[in-house]
Amino acid sequence: MSQGGLPESRYDSVAMVEPTPTRSERARQAVLDATADLVAEVGVERTTIDEIANRSGVAKTTIYRHFASKEVLVVEAVHACTFIAPVVADTGSLRDELISCFSGTTKASLDGRLGDMMLSLMDAAQRDPELGRLVRAQADQRRRFATTVIERAVVRGDLPADVDVDLLVTLLAGPLVYTKLVRRLRVTDELVAAVVDTVAMPST
Repeated sequence: MSQGGLPESRYDSVAMVEPTPTRSERARQAVLDATADLVAEVGVERTTIDEIANRSGVAKTTIYRHFASKEVLVVEAVHACTFIAPVVADTGSLRDELISCFSGTTKASLDGRLGDMMLSLMDAAQRDPELGRLVRAQADQRRRFATTVIERAVVRGDLPADVDVDLLVTLLAGPLVYTKLVRRLRVTDELVAAVVDTVAMPST
């Protein structure tokens, strides 16, 4: 019985139940998690299927049933860790939109396991075409979010019509990427705001 003495619909309780992952799904997720951890710790080159099997507790034969090669597995592990930010809402404030954009895309991509994986991924991408496509696709996606924000600001008159959009996106992302991948420091909200204020906000 529900509150007030009314009977509960049998559909209410059914809707609350989430499907339990199958054994195969649990094994696949364990392999992806182990792969991401190993790439973050030792890099793509030193990550092996043997070590993934040891770390995940999943047999090599099972791993190869899910993934054709180590390269395919690494790509899938990166996809599983990738944060997909929502489109930044049009708030009418260039500063707020840029901070939201770079906190939600660049900062999120550089934090956690994915950030720890990036140096090794970028190096391996020079030799592996599939990893190269993955790294470029991620970078292009992040740039599209920022490009949309800047183009909207031009339409509103917040930025001059002749602004070099591609260059401005590069100047905004550069300090954040440098901080994480070269200096190996966290990309904080304070850093994102400081970069936006220094690079993109018109002088008053």
